Amino acid sequence: MANAKKAPAQESAFKTMVYPVIILVVICVVCSALLAVLNDITAPIIAANEAAKTQEAYLGVLPEGTDAAGLTTLEGLATEGVVGAVTAPDGAVAVQAAAAGYSGKQVTVFVSFDAAGTISKLSVDASTQTTGIGSKTGEESFYSGFLGWDAANHVSAGEPVDTIAGATVSSNAVITALNSAIDCYNNEIKGGA
Repeated sequence: MANAKKAPAQESAFKTMVYPVIILVVICVVCSALLAVLNDITAPIIAANEAAKTQEAYLGVLPEGTDAAGLTTLEGLATEGVVGAVTAPDGAVAVQAAAAGYSGKQVTVFVSFDAAGTISKLSVDASTQTTGIGSKTGEESFYSGFLGWDAANHVSAGEPVDTIAGATVSSNAVITALNSAIDCYNNEIKGGA
């Protein structure tokens, strides 16, 4: 009789402690599998969207009227900080470079060089920087000072543009990324042509 009374207590302990754990583990495994499948399905879509966004940024700094179909993507670029580059049929070049800004977050620069090696247009994505301080490096009032700069020379703080007070790290990230783009243009694109 004593055994008959213990069996329901043991069964009850299994139902209250072990069974819920098993159910939760099964639910977690199923959810993880669904997330993995969803990731596999969306990865090509995300990659295509990123490529379209990058191409749009290149076209944004290249001369107006440049056609996306005429762009040539340059492969195998080894300059540190350079993410990619394209050339246009008219000899213009657009380079994407990035450097660590405040808190190590990336500041991305898209810069175009005309056939003579002059910076013709620039865009800065400083959305990762502190709003209202470091993000000011993404404003045209800051980066427009680099336009017309001869790519034969590096830029530096104060030449041709001063850093933004309170945003020195973010400003220096723009300068570093811009110098990476200049190095890539001089050593791999113009020098490699």
